[in-house]
Amino acid sequence: MSSETLIDLLEQTRRALLEGDFATLDELARHTGAALAALPGADPESLDLIREMAAANTALFEAAARGIAAAKGRLNRRASFSTYDSHGQRGAVQADEPGKARRL
Repeated sequence: MSSETLIDLLEQTRRALLEGDFATLDELARHTGAALAALPGADPESLDLIREMAAANTALFEAAARGIAAAKGRLNRRASFSTYDSHGQRGAVQADEPGKARRL
């Protein structure tokens, strides 16, 4: 594989990260590993571009991880909450109870 192949894979990775296409990221990671193994001997300009693209993708990966962690935290907080019925009795509502969360 050539440095052009790796550059193309890094661009595909960037697009997958921006689109939240995590299934594609898994496949791209395998191909990128193979392309990296074939990288020795690449020209300096290509190496500079690859470094820049890899750094940008790293920032996107980190942002995606923060977003996933934040969403997970929000979902965990919404897993249950308390409410009161028409008789003033307090009750817990679980978000996984069909129909309950939608009515509230």
